[in-house]
Amino acid sequence: MTLITVFGGTGFLGRRIVERLAREDATLRVAVRHPERAVLAMSVGTGRTIPMVADVRDPSTVAAAIAGAQSVVNAVSTYVEKGSETYTAVHVHGARNIAMACQRQNVARLVHISGIGADPASRSTSEHAALVKLPSRKRSRPQRSCVQASCSPSMGAS
Repeated sequence: MTLITVFGGTGFLGRRIVERLAREDATLRVAVRHPERAVLAMSVGTGRTIPMVADVRDPSTVAAAIAGAQSVVNAVSTYVEKGSETYTAVHVHGARNIAMACQRQNVARLVHISGIGADPASRSTSEHAALVKLPSRKRSRPQRSCVQASCSPSMGAS
């Protein structure tokens, strides 16, 4: 069975990713700062969900959360800066920590998701941080940005 580590698995988008993957019978490691919040996601689907303490700002906890995973999803985000939880610390350094750990551990697939820089013409700093470490990886970006709930942007590869 495939092991997938999901960072940010208790957030707005992350918990939906966890729910979907759990329905697909995947074994999930939900890497979060507050594992008690991951309990909600554990009750969905037939897959196995394992909460694990990890902070994207701490490379050692990121490496431990990724150990043995075939795929990694980074859905971590912060929309309000608070103390050491800054945009740069989470979206740039955190993304880089995850990408570096994936590269060191030969993870087959890294999915990096960020609402920051969602405009297809932009080059978000979090995407750049991840791509610098994994330059040969394929990436998908939205063809158009949309804020309306009824809108579903098409995905394109570049």
